[in-house]
Amino acid sequence: MKGIAMILHSNHIATIQKLAFSQDEIVKVFKSAKQIKQFNDFISNSIDSIEVATDKLIKLANCKNIPFAYLFLPEFPKIENALPDFRADSRDFSPNLQSCIGASKKKQEWFRNYLIRNGYDKFLNGKEIKSNADIIREIKILIDFDSAKKKSKGERFIHIKQALESNNIIVQQSGMSQNQTQKPISITECRGYAIYDEYAPLIFINSNDSSINGKIFTLLHELAHILLKHSGVSSYDFGANEEYQCNEIAGEILIPTNEFTKQWNKNISLENNIKNISTYFNDTASPLAIATKALLTKLTNNDEYQEFKETFLASITKIKKKSGGDYYSNITAANSKNFAKSVIIDTLNGYETYKDAMDLLDIKNIKSFNTLAEKLEVR
Repeated sequence: MKGIAMILHSNHIATIQKLAFSQDEIVKVFKSAKQIKQFNDFISNSIDSIEVATDKLIKLANCKNIPFAYLFLPEFPKIENALPDFRADSRDFSPNLQSCIGASKKKQEWFRNYLIRNGYDKFLNGKEIKSNADIIREIKILIDFDSAKKKSKGERFIHIKQALESNNIIVQQSGMSQNQTQKPISITECRGYAIYDEYAPLIFINSNDSSINGKIFTLLHELAHILLKHSGVSSYDFGANEEYQCNEIAGEILIPTNEFTKQWNKNISLENNIKNISTYFNDTASPLAIATKALLTKLTNNDEYQEFKETFLASITKIKKKSGGDYYSNITAANSKNFAKSVIIDTLNGYETYKDAMDLLDIKNIKSFNTLAEKLEVR
């Protein structure tokens, strides 16, 4: 198909504009300055048509994880969200988020079958969980909270994540879909999501959140969804009853209400209360988690809370993430260590093909697969 060209006309522009291709994506697909300019002129309505090689159209479509034929539709088709939406604004999921959830579901289905085949029990098999108090108690047991709260922030997050993985929960931590840097997941769109399964529950944490305590709160929040048998996407804008409940549960674990209200001083500002309470609780919760707790306990009003939240989120999105990092650490975090090890073990034992294993793990070649196996001490 490389030598075949197709023509995009003016009636296709609106559809392509909605896909919001970044300049990085356009440059990667077209490469030559002339073709880049032509495509930019086309999507800005400066020219009425453009001839594009079919292989480049396919690459464009792959950037957004859609069939390339969609580029020729006069209107972008409505795509159902891949999970229930717990966010307040309920806008359509971006193509990046859709593809990320799709990849997570494939991992979960594989891991579920793996656990059943190897004789594992269902998650929380036979346990009765009816109230928030039951959920809080069970979470504290699952994550060994008494040990976790004594650790530093970074060690606390690792401790909780490893505790959940040891209970056959997939915990993915990534800021992009399928290990592709051109498919980032915005923290304003999704802070995390939960996909319930009776054998292999899955939690996704957006690593674009620069706050370790923010990640811990999100992890506990999504875990509460799992214990409530919920599946859905969460953001920092919450309106659904499910979100209020899970925020209350996560907040109660990190900052118990009876101690929280005793420490609250109605004569000082929200910001100063947050600083004092953070110190009192040994920095176990993020400023936004404390502000959310204040809202839920009616110690601050919604206007004051929203103003603080907007300022706080603006501050964390301005923090520049450290680039790069160890490739294999990133792959392990993005897949969840328990899942990655299980895929590798099954592949080495002949139950899975290398091609399918690399697809599941979002890695591109046998060398990377073998190195990951060594890093995880599987071989």
